[in-house]
Amino acid sequence: MTTPETPENPGPTPAPHGDPHPLASSALTVLSFAVLSVAGLGVGVLSGFAMGWVSHFWDLGLTQQAVGLAAVVAQLVVLYTLCRLAGWGSRRQSGAVGFAVGYVAVMLVMLGYLTGGNIVFSAKLVNYVFLFGSMIALAVGVMRSLVLPPRPTPTVTGAL
Repeated sequence: MTTPETPENPGPTPAPHGDPHPLASSALTVLSFAVLSVAGLGVGVLSGFAMGWVSHFWDLGLTQQAVGLAAVVAQLVVLYTLCRLAGWGSRRQSGAVGFAVGYVAVMLVMLGYLTGGNIVFSAKLVNYVFLFGSMIALAVGVMRSLVLPPRPTPTVTGAL
């Protein structure tokens, strides 16, 4: 004979879900790191060449310099947001780290020197603001994407 469900006797509780298999969790972490590194590579290429165009017009006057600085600030905000989204979407800080590693790898390649000068970035103030600002935005994005475990919900026992 079963007892009726009442506020004092809520009935059977569902069985708790077990933790995921450690091998599956590790594989998911490595896969998300790899995918987000490729995404960081793509964002790095696009933003690096966009920054090259901004610095190309830097010498045309004060109006272009103001627009260029506004474009740099907008790119840094987008970069920070993408880094935070990478950590949030993967539910791991390693997702944000993977995105940042891909982005930094592209920036290092673009800073390489050729016989006639560097590849993309010239020695202009706007490029330095972009390069140092992007490293700061990524560092803050990675640090702020730390995912804490959820707090256990308190259970109410006894009569009300």
